[in-house]
Amino acid sequence: MPKKIRDYLFGIFIILFIVGTALISLYASGYKFNLSWPARFNRILIKTGMIAVDSAPRGATIYLNGQVVKNFSLNPWSKEYITTAAKIKNVLPGEYELRLEREGYLPLSKKISVYSGQTTFAEEINLFRQDLPYFIASTAAGELSLSPDRKYLYADTDNQIISLKNEEARILPLAATDGLWLKDQDRIFLAGRLFGPKAADDRDYGQLIGPGASDWHYDENQNRIYYRNASSLAYLDINDKTSRLVLSDIELLTYEPRGESLFLVTAAGGQTLLQKYSLKNQKIMEQIALPNVGHYRFMANDRPTVSLYDDRNKTLYLIDPDNLASAGRTIDNIVSWQWLNDDTLIYNNNWEIYRFDLPRNSSSLLTRVGEEIREIIWNGRNNYLIFSTADSLNAYDLGIGLASRIFQGEKIAAPILDEKNDTLYFWAQVGQQAGIYSLRLQ
Repeated sequence: MPKKIRDYLFGIFIILFIVGTALISLYASGYKFNLSWPARFNRILIKTGMIAVDSAPRGATIYLNGQVVKNFSLNPWSKEYITTAAKIKNVLPGEYELRLEREGYLPLSKKISVYSGQTTFAEEINLFRQDLPYFIASTAAGELSLSPDRKYLYADTDNQIISLKNEEARILPLAATDGLWLKDQDRIFLAGRLFGPKAADDRDYGQLIGPGASDWHYDENQNRIYYRNASSLAYLDINDKTSRLVLSDIELLTYEPRGESLFLVTAAGGQTLLQKYSLKNQKIMEQIALPNVGHYRFMANDRPTVSLYDDRNKTLYLIDPDNLASAGRTIDNIVSWQWLNDDTLIYNNNWEIYRFDLPRNSSSLLTRVGEEIREIIWNGRNNYLIFSTADSLNAYDLGIGLASRIFQGEKIAAPILDEKNDTLYFWAQVGQQAGIYSLRLQ
């Protein structure tokens, strides 16, 4: 080959090397050529952004604006798709529709924005199974409660304890709706008797409690069951199998045990009073007046705040247990709610779901729904809500602010969540089959 041609080719290789090195350096630094038409010279070379995507469960295929995202490869026929968790680099700034798909799960789409030199995070995305509910037992519509060990359900309308392992049911010999599962046990307390999955597990405390007892409350820390009997309040100590009278000759409207204190709503002298009673000192320590027009009940929770709900006026009072006279917090037009932490709760007013910040005493709208919301349940492990309507079950992902319909039925009631196993139990009418169903969520 003549020297002139060799020199010419060498020069071309040098130029290609310099240009290639420059392009690779620009790409590695996050720059990309924008070849869109009409061309804009100030937009030909753009600093790109990155998208960080993760989902629960992982392994979902990622789409941007309808195009599947592939791993970088010099092979144009490569089908190595990126799945979550992933970081998508060198994305031109702009608006995108992010879509995740995984076999057996409902697809999810979300609008995202990508900015030059920045990372857009979409890492708390929950994907929900595309399963049909599994039928467990035929019962009438009513409330359900799950045992602490998550092995049994109690259906109050038919008085059944149902095994979730083999679906065997025991029909209890009395009708009661206010069942209390005992801590760390598979036994439920009903109207003075303790019932287990088998009759041999039963215990009868009727002689200790006496006739006419009602309005049961369980203090799991003390392992005591409080109850009202006429104008008195007493408790049954499960540990030593004794009963003790706490208060007598009192017009008690509702109450809540909290450790060594009892919070009472009483009627006296034409007033409705909220009182704090000390079990240790055996006296009323503090009291304040409540509006007489309300119909009150305490809503037990494991938070520092005492929750007193007025059913008649749909008002929730959040009260400092150490200072009843303090301002506290009041939420009006509230139907159901769930605590996220000591300072935050989520609530609904039939058509909207809000987040309430206690320290700031303010509410912020999360979403509006076109159907009346019946109940909401929070999954603390994966940060999503389940909310039910008359004929549907829906999930709202708090991390990304999206709602998804996970089941459509004819009638739905009494949803209850097994958070550990990501399973929802509920009563439903599905076709001609009415009863208790389970639905795997993730």
